Amino acid sequence: MKVIYVTMFFGKQPPGVQKKMVSQIKNLNNLNLPSMIYSLTGKNDNSPPLPYVHKMIIPNLEYHSPKSIFAKKRRTEIRDSAYKNIIATLNADEILYTRIPYPSRLTSKVLKNPRKCNIVIEYQTIEYYESLLNGDYPRLLNDFFYGDDIRKYTDGIVGVTDEITQYEVTRSGDPHKPHITIGNGINVDSVSVRHPVPFMGKDLHLLCVANLRRWHGLDRLIQGLGTYHGPVTVTLHVAGEGPEIPQLKKLINDLGISGQVIFYGFTTGKDLDELFNSCHIAVGTLGMHRKRLTQTSELKAREYCARGIPYMISCADPDFPDGFSYIHRICSDESPVCIETIIEFAQGVHEDPDHPQKMRAYAIGHLDWSIKMKMLKAFLENLVDKPK
Repeated sequence: MKVIYVTMFFGKQPPGVQKKMVSQIKNLNNLNLPSMIYSLTGKNDNSPPLPYVHKMIIPNLEYHSPKSIFAKKRRTEIRDSAYKNIIATLNADEILYTRIPYPSRLTSKVLKNPRKCNIVIEYQTIEYYESLLNGDYPRLLNDFFYGDDIRKYTDGIVGVTDEITQYEVTRSGDPHKPHITIGNGINVDSVSVRHPVPFMGKDLHLLCVANLRRWHGLDRLIQGLGTYHGPVTVTLHVAGEGPEIPQLKKLINDLGISGQVIFYGFTTGKDLDELFNSCHIAVGTLGMHRKRLTQTSELKAREYCARGIPYMISCADPDFPDGFSYIHRICSDESPVCIETIIEFAQGVHEDPDHPQKMRAYAIGHLDWSIKMKMLKAFLENLVDKPK
């Protein structure tokens, strides 16, 4: 058996997504399942080479994003032709694995064609709700006409939460379609456990590491900072980029709290380690309800746990029990975050100086990609062995 993980423009994927994909493939290989990422890309792709990533240079495929509708349509045609050619080369014991493909008439046609291999799609969100939130109406229209075909004519579905998995299975029209829920993971050894500064009750430092979008809900925390006038000085540190940052900066200026929020941009290495060491509480997703979701499996929460920093979140995460001591759950609505409750949470968790080591131990036992990929390997083996 062999896994071919096909993606468009791997070098343009967000860093967290790149890290996840390489981690999945690396750990499948460690489990003696030959696997490789095929990045469909153009000749002007100057992204650095990475282990497990094979650049497939596609003629006439431009690396830079097209602006016109016709150019975007042409890109979709080139992509689907490349998918078709790859599928034609794969045998019955090989699997084409991919993240949510863009729905189109050509995609539907490719999937309906007879083939020997199995095709498995991984879903990280309910794309209909996400497209609605983003105002991506062309994708909504394509999903309406062709989205069901993607679920129906592929062989297996992998979702990162039960909520997502069940939605996709329902849209496939086949309640017995092979499917599995596998939450996101992390290579625990790839990050260091933090050495936290104690929280003395005077200065509280919060850390958000994310490629910020509307559903991260950081505006709720900023609004909370704007209404808090207590004795503790609270500072929010934001490590990351994203389309939501201009709106957040405007909100911060409107509230007059520019001195309490620091933006660092994309941060990695020792600089990121230092931020984790100097902050007391991290910030998970606070606006998942904007995508009409009640569950999450966010990558940054896995890193928070592996590094040993308690964090806040506004919805359920199936990889963590409801009573997990190092997660502060806030309400899932548009209300500002209550800063007083965050301070109380920080005081409670920092009474135990060993909390970073305890969180790290949980990550090793439950969140490491080596554990997650055992589940995926078993699912794929059953799929290949199942008569078509």
